[in-house]
Amino acid sequence: MALLQSAGFPEILDSNKQPAEAVSPTAPVKFNPQKEESDCLQGNEIVFQFLAFSRVAQDCPGTPWPKTVYFTFQFYRFPPVTTPRLQLVRLDEAGKASSGSLTHILVLENKDGSSEAGVPGFQLKYTVGPEFLKPGEQRWFVHYLAAQVLQLDVWDGDSLLLLGSVGVPMKHLLRQGRPAVQVSHELEVVATEYEQDAMVVSGDVAGFGYVRPIGVHTVVKGRLHLTLANVGHACEGGRSSGALPPSRSRVISNDGASRFPGGSLLARAGPKSVKNVVQARKLADVDSELAAVLLTHARAGQGPQSSGHETEAARRRKLDRMRSVRLREGGGELGGLRPSVLARQGLHAQHLRDLQVIDAYRERTKAQRIASVLSLAITTQHTLCAALGSAEFFEFALKNPHNAAHTVTIEIDNPELSLILDSREWRFFKDSAGLHTPLEEDMFRLRGSLAPQLYLRPHETAHVPFKYQSFCAGPPAAVQASNELSSRQGVDAGCPQKSSTMPTKHAKVVFRAAGGKPLAVLCLTVEPQPHVVDQVFRFYHPELTFLKKAIRLPPWPRLPGAPVGMPAEEPPVHVRCSDPNVVCEAQNVGPGEPRDVFLKVASGPSPEVKDFFVVIYADRWLATPLHTWQVHLHSLQRVDVSCVTGQLTRLSLVLRGTQTVRKVRAFTSHPQELKTEPRGVFVLPPHAVQDLHVGVRPRRAGSRFVHLHLVDVDCHQLVASWLVCLSCRQPLISKAFEITMAAGEGQGANKRITYTNPYPSRRTYHLHSDHPQLLQFKEDSFQVGAGETYTIGLRFAPRQSAGQEEILIYVNDHEDKNEEAFCVKVTYQ
Repeated sequence: MALLQSAGFPEILDSNKQPAEAVSPTAPVKFNPQKEESDCLQGNEIVFQFLAFSRVAQDCPGTPWPKTVYFTFQFYRFPPVTTPRLQLVRLDEAGKASSGSLTHILVLENKDGSSEAGVPGFQLKYTVGPEFLKPGEQRWFVHYLAAQVLQLDVWDGDSLLLLGSVGVPMKHLLRQGRPAVQVSHELEVVATEYEQDAMVVSGDVAGFGYVRPIGVHTVVKGRLHLTLANVGHACEGGRSSGALPPSRSRVISNDGASRFPGGSLLARAGPKSVKNVVQARKLADVDSELAAVLLTHARAGQGPQSSGHETEAARRRKLDRMRSVRLREGGGELGGLRPSVLARQGLHAQHLRDLQVIDAYRERTKAQRIASVLSLAITTQHTLCAALGSAEFFEFALKNPHNAAHTVTIEIDNPELSLILDSREWRFFKDSAGLHTPLEEDMFRLRGSLAPQLYLRPHETAHVPFKYQSFCAGPPAAVQASNELSSRQGVDAGCPQKSSTMPTKHAKVVFRAAGGKPLAVLCLTVEPQPHVVDQVFRFYHPELTFLKKAIRLPPWPRLPGAPVGMPAEEPPVHVRCSDPNVVCEAQNVGPGEPRDVFLKVASGPSPEVKDFFVVIYADRWLATPLHTWQVHLHSLQRVDVSCVTGQLTRLSLVLRGTQTVRKVRAFTSHPQELKTEPRGVFVLPPHAVQDLHVGVRPRRAGSRFVHLHLVDVDCHQLVASWLVCLSCRQPLISKAFEITMAAGEGQGANKRITYTNPYPSRRTYHLHSDHPQLLQFKEDSFQVGAGETYTIGLRFAPRQSAGQEEILIYVNDHEDKNEEAFCVKVTYQ
C-alpha cells in the first residue's frame, strides 16, 4: 500500500478537505441501519479508483501480458460503464521500484496510444443523494452497500478478450456516521472456462455471499488493486427521511382530479381567481388547422394553386394587417380617399367571409372540443417509478357519481399494466404495502378475453387494485469494445439525468359505464428506473445454434446434517426473462434436492452479442426480485479441431474483408497453444478473401474452447471471432520415470534419458513438454542416425509447494507428428 501511495495517485478527501478515513478490507463491518438513516450527511459520493494490475507469481514464464486493459461493470441502478483503455506501465519504468506483488500501474492512454503524463490511475465518481433517490430508497441503497458484491469484468484492451472477473464487496463503503471512508482492495482476477456441457453454479443467492462463477476450470490471471471510497456531503434541502412514503400514497383518487371545473372561464370569487383569467387570442393564432382553412378559402378565387404551409398562412395574415394599417394611415391624404374606401370595403368583405368560415369550423369541432374539456374533469394523472421485474402495486378509488347503479367495464391499453383479479394476490400486496383499505372477494366479472367488469351501486366507491410490472430491459449496452468515456482523470457518472436512458412509458385506463360513456380515466406516466444487477454470466457459443445451460442455485439455508430427501420449508422459485425468445424455467426435482435454472437461447450470427436479464423470485406472486442476473451470449464462428497433445495440428480460416481497408491482427486466448500466421499486424483489403493459418499444439487432454479474435488495431474494433473447439487426446506413453526433488528455493535437478532412432535413416526430432515452466531441455531439437541412441538432457526447475506433478515429454518428427511420449512423475518434498 505504501508503494501505491508513493506512485502519485490522487488523494481522496472529505468535504472538509481532510483525508478520508482508511478501513481495512479484512476488518468486520458493524452495520447499524439507524445510524445510516440519522446521518446528517445524506449525500454520498461513491469513488472508484483503479490503481494497478499485477501478474501472479505462478504465472507461466513467457506468457504474454496485456499492454492495455479496460473494465466494465454496473454500480447500483446506474447505467453500465465501460472505462477508457488504460495502459499497464511497469513500476521501474515509472521510476518506482517494483515489488513481487505489484508490477504494473494503470495510466490513462492518450488518443495517439501513449500514456498520459499526469496523475496515474483512473477515477469514477457516482453521486447518490436525495435528488437522485426516490422517497424511501435511501434505506434500499444502504442495504445494497451492506449486502452486495459488485462484479467487475477485466478486458484486454488490444485483443478485446475477457481476462477475468473480480468480485468487489461493497460493505466497507458504509460510513456509519463518519464523514468519509476509503478501502483499498487487492483482488484476484479469475478467468472461468465453461466447457460445452458443464453445469454452471451461480453465486450465493440466498446468503449474499461472495460472487464466484464456478465452472470446470478456473485460472487466476492477475491481481487488481482498487480503492473504493464514500464521501459524505450535506444536502441543501436538509436531511431527507429514509422512511417509506405513507401507505395512502398507493391509493389514487379521482376526487378533484379535474383541471377545468366547468362553467365560466372566470373563476368564483376568492384568492385563486387570478389563476383562471386568460388573455384572449385570435383563433387563427392558436389553431393551425383553422389558419390553414382560412388561407385556402382566401385563395379559392385566385385559381388552382398549391396550398401553403402554416407558416405561410401566418405570414400572409400579418401582411394583410400591415396593409390595412397603411391604408388607414393614408386615408386622410389628398387624392387617396377613393382608394381608401374601396380597400376598406374589400377588407370588410374578406373579414365577413373569414367569420363565416370560422363559424362553420367551430360548429364542426364544437362537440369534439367540449368532450375533450369535459374528459379532463374525470381524468387522473399519476406517475410511477418502476424497475425491471419489480411489481408496482396501487389502488384506484373509483366512485360512482350517479344516482343509478352501473356495471363498469375496465379498459387498459398497456399489457404491462394489469388488474389484480385474485383476492389472495390482492391481500399479499396489501400486507406488503401496509395498506388497510377494504378488500372484496370476487369483485370482478370475468368474460373470457373481454375486458373485466365491476358493479357499482349509486355513489359507491370501490378500490380497484392494479399492478404494473415490466420485463423489458430497454436498449442493450455494448461492452465488447472499449468506448472512451472521457479524457479527464475523473469522470462523474452519477448525475441524475444520466441514471436512466430508457424512454418514458404511458398507460391509460378507461372506466366505462353502460352505453360506453367514460366514468373515470386514469393516465399513468411510467418512469423506468435502472435495476440492480446481482451477478453477470458470460457465455461463448457457436453461432446460429442453441445454448442450453442449467445454472444451479445455491442451497437454501437448512439445518446441518439434514438427510437427502427430507422435506424442508423452501420457498418456491420462479424465474422470468427479459427476452421473450429465451426459454427460461426453474426446475425443482424434489424436496431437499438442488434447484436449477434452465436456459435455452438461440445464438445469432458472429460476432453478435445477445444480452438479456433473468429475474428470480422467491414468492408466488412475483412481487420483488430476489436476484437479477445479466447474461451475455457471444456468438462466434465454430471451428472443430481433433488433435493430440504435444502435436502440431494445422488448419486455415477464411478472412473476408469489410467495406474499407483495415490494419488487423489476430489474438488468441491461449497464445502458447494456438499460433497464427501472419503473426503481427497485416492489411486486410476491402472485400478480399484470404487465409489465416492456425497451428494448434494443446498441452492437456480433454475438450475445451479457445477464442480467436481478429481486431482492427487502429479503431479497436472486433472484425471477426472464432470459437475453436478442441477435442484433445493424450498419446500413448511408452516410458515412465519417477524422480524426487526438494520443494522451495532449490537449485533444481539435471537428469538424462535416452532415445533410440528406430528408422533405417538419419532423422531430426523436436522436443516439447506440457509444463515448460518446470522442465527445460538442453536442446530443443536433435539429429540421430539410423539405429543410434541419443541422450536427452533435462533440467527440472524447483517448485515452491510440495506435492506431485506428472510432466509429459513429447518426441516429434520433422513434421511435428508425435513419435513417442515419456511421462516423468516428479515428487516435490
